[in-house]
Amino acid sequence: MKKLTLASTILAALSLSACSTSSMPKIDSNFGSLDNDDDGYISKVEADDDNIWEHFSNIDTNMDEQISRKEFNSYMQLNTGKVASDTEVADSAFKADIAKFDPIENDFSSLDNDRNGFISISEANDDDIAKHFGYMDTNQDKRISQQEFIGYIQTYGSDVAEDEALEMIKNS
Repeated sequence: MKKLTLASTILAALSLSACSTSSMPKIDSNFGSLDNDDDGYISKVEADDDNIWEHFSNIDTNMDEQISRKEFNSYMQLNTGKVASDTEVADSAFKADIAKFDPIENDFSSLDNDRNGFISISEANDDDIAKHFGYMDTNQDKRISQQEFIGYIQTYGSDVAEDEALEMIKNS
């Protein structure tokens, strides 16, 4: 009997959450236009002025009070047609986004200006990886390790990188 009650409660909660997205305003902005400071994340302050605000807690799955590109794209893909006001926003998945980014040209060492073994947000903004930052920063510590850098380029290859960056991967 307890299992039946628990199953009913879970089903009701899931049904409520599915219904709740339809009553919220639809998101009509893509990630890039919401990330006002270009740090690769949408903060609560950035979301406050936009219609993404009511979706914020559903998108921020790790509850760190910011939305990464990965969280945004996952939410948009899971809710395609339900939360976005147009197909451009609904289809803002990774491949569509990176096609618009400048490719990474430099290797890790030339991007790590302070030679501390990480690329910071400010170092990324000074170079050609600013828009890739949120995707590269897999552990979301707001810096990119050489392992994250190499992993990103190995995974996506020439879709995200050019000459010097690709050569670095071949030599590693």
